[in-house]
Amino acid sequence: KNTCPLNAQIKLGVLFSVLFICVSCRDNADDPPFSIIPEIKLKSFTQDTILEFEDILTLNIRYQDGDGDLGFEEPDSYAVFIRDARLTKYDGFYLAPVAPPGALIAVQGDLKVEFPDLFVFGNRSEERTKFYIYMVDRKGNKSNELITPEVIIKKKG
Repeated sequence: KNTCPLNAQIKLGVLFSVLFICVSCRDNADDPPFSIIPEIKLKSFTQDTILEFEDILTLNIRYQDGDGDLGFEEPDSYAVFIRDARLTKYDGFYLAPVAPPGALIAVQGDLKVEFPDLFVFGNRSEERTKFYIYMVDRKGNKSNELITPEVIIKKKG
């Protein structure tokens, strides 16, 4: 025979449910708010037509990394890789640590990338290209690859 009144059973059930939810939230509190594999996306893009040697193409890239290990202390180590679609190889670029090395904290922010000296490779009056960009963290995790919209580079005078 059940000696606990129904009202007390409901209160007890609600209490256990709340405790379960709180414990579940507590267990996940140490998990990063997003993946430990870096993610990037294009936040803004200054212009789609560039006059060679004069205009500067600027990209603003939003990054996030769940364990904050983006960037290197050694300037010879590259974290950002960019390839002009007219070329076959990526160029690597240095990025200082965005969080103190050894700190396991989620990070997100904006990275400004400037292309100051774009030019037409051949004899044509203009060329079209895109840029492929990815990042690598200190553990070697590679981000998604970002592909810019098409850029038209016009030959100067």
